[in-house]
Order: sequence, then structure tokens, then C-alpha cells
Amino acid sequence: MSIMPHWSATRFMLFEQCPASFKERYVDGVAIEPTEALSFGQAVHMGLEAHYNGEDGERAFRAAWKQMTLELDGRVSRGLTATGLCLLQQVFDLNLAGTPERGFSIDTNYELGAPIVGAMDLWDQRESEAYPEGVIFDFKTTRGLWSQERAQAETWQPVLYPWAAWEETDRWPAFEYIVLNRFTGSLERFRRKWSADQYLAWQYDAWRRMETIAARVAAGDFVCSGQHGACPECGERWSHEHVCDDTHQRRIRL
Repeated sequence: MSIMPHWSATRFMLFEQCPASFKERYVDGVAIEPTEALSFGQAVHMGLEAHYNGEDGERAFRAAWKQMTLELDGRVSRGLTATGLCLLQQVFDLNLAGTPERGFSIDTNYELGAPIVGAMDLWDQRESEAYPEGVIFDFKTTRGLWSQERAQAETWQPVLYPWAAWEETDRWPAFEYIVLNRFTGSLERFRRKWSADQYLAWQYDAWRRMETIAARVAAGDFVCSGQHGACPECGERWSHEHVCDDTHQRRIRL
């Protein structure tokens, strides 16, 4: 029996990054220390959620980021408020539409001991020439480099989110990353490319990995082998001494 109340893309990702870190966060309940990267990403997502709910996204971002900078005791890079507003405007200019923070639950209680839950950043169910079955947009704030190759290598959200949408609607939406770089102030888009056979192969591989993770968690096996997964911030191989959030690097002036 699983000791997890639920699974999620984030939980699977963290276990593969480091089982010991997973145990610390989700079993021992150790709170995550706020960082610039995490706080800025949360503030931007709050601004986007407000915008797609018909509210003032810039105001929501400003309010959230102001509070978060206080919690960080001012330990943030200069100019991030302006960067955040610039990034938000670039997203607004894309004229996307859909339901923000669309929650879902996949019934995997029998196989994994708990359901898989999550929230899609923006789910547009409209049919269009570019997206005949609709599209799920996932917003990523980062200071690392992204590429189509990295988008193709990501597992959990590109597999789980379309799966959840298919279970609900019998439609298989496209999946697209919108990457917002807080270091350069740039926006990039990467649509996940796949055929039906490729997706099923990725889903099968992810399923086997989920079963392994669930079995290890149920057995209390959190041994860290040192073969860590990728850092979600920069995409490089993670280690216990990993640092990717150097706020002293030169920043592009906005």
C-alpha cells in the first residue's frame, strides 16, 4: 500500500532526481526553503492564472512577487519585477485562450496505490488548424537553456497531461511548452512532437517507471544511488552540490 495520498508529475520527477530528496519532502515533511527561482515562477504563474480568468494579471503578479521578495528578505536579482512584467506581456501578446490551472485526476489507485493528480497551466479545448484536438500549454520559468531536444526528452507532464485529457474527452491534445527566461527576458515555444506510436511507447516507459517508484516508496526504499535525474531549473544533471541559480551573473537590461 502506498504511503502517498496522491502522485503527480512533480513527485515522479523528484524521485528520479533523488530518492533521498523525495523522502525528505514528501515523507518527512521538510518544508522547501524558498528560492528566487521557485518564488518568481510562482508569482508569474499567479499572474497568468489571473489573466486567463479575466482578471488583472500584472496586478496579481506584482502583489505576489512583492510578498515573496519580503519572504526572501530581499535576496533576489535586481530588475526581476520588470522582467516578470515583460515576460507576462509577451505571453499576453500570444492571445492564447483556455482554462487556467485545470485540475485532473487519473485513477491509478489499484496499480500505484494512489491517484495521479495535477493541474494543467492552460488547456485550450478548441479545435483549430494548428491544434485539431486542442492543446495543453505548460509555462516554464527558467534561467537555463531550453531547446526542442530538451522538450522532446521531458517525460512527466507531456505524458501525464494529455493522458488525463484523453480519459476525460476521448481527444488527444497537443502539448506545448512556453518557456519564460528570467535571465534573458525572452519567450520561446516548443511543441512536443510525436506520432501515436511514439506517444504510446513513451507512456508505456513512463508507466513502468511509475510502478518502480511506487513499489520503492511503499517498501521505504529511498536509497540514493548517485545516478540523479535532471535539474528542472537548468536541465543539467543534478547532484547534491548542484547550483544553477547564480544570481550574480550579468543580466540583460530591459
